[in-house]
Amino acid sequence: MGMTPKQREFARLYAASPVVMAAAEGAGYAKNYAKSGALKLLENPDIVAEIQRVRLRLNERAEKSSTDVVNEYSKIAFTDRYDFIKDDPDFPGHHIYKAPDELTSDQRAICISIKPSWRTRKRIVDGVEIEVQRQEWEYRFADKENALQQMGRHFGIFDDKLRLSTSGQNPFKNATPEQLENLKQSWVETMNGGAKAIEGSYEEVK
Repeated sequence: MGMTPKQREFARLYAASPVVMAAAEGAGYAKNYAKSGALKLLENPDIVAEIQRVRLRLNERAEKSSTDVVNEYSKIAFTDRYDFIKDDPDFPGHHIYKAPDELTSDQRAICISIKPSWRTRKRIVDGVEIEVQRQEWEYRFADKENALQQMGRHFGIFDDKLRLSTSGQNPFKNATPEQLENLKQSWVETMNGGAKAIEGSYEEVK
């Protein structure tokens, strides 16, 4: 005959938090029944199957959410800030930030802010000083070091006080080879002072 709405709600609540009395009361059962008779609900095979189904769905959502978080931290930790710059077309030997439409979606994802500005620069063309007016861009990036620390915690490398973990468990069981290599290189760079993004630099040609 299937489950009643109360039984289905009990299964949903119990799957999320396995406390029989609280789940029964939350599903609308009388307090006396929730206290003394709710355990009988767990003898119903349909309810047990529904609890298992809901738990599986919750686990899948939690795993997807965890993966999404790790992926976002990976972008912050492993995106090379040098990829944000290009040769300055107006001033050979100098660099300038790329425009937002020249960046990938992953690169834009690590930017806390993108600030446009119009600037006038002086340069010499055929012995004549001219002014070049153009739009330039400045970026503020998410914290690379913090992202590395959070990933270190996720993979079990650090404890909550950022000490090396000695749990004996494999901290890299969920990491891809590429993530491991990037993580290693990024830690080396960070512990050596970190690589800073190159700011566009200009000099007036006189």
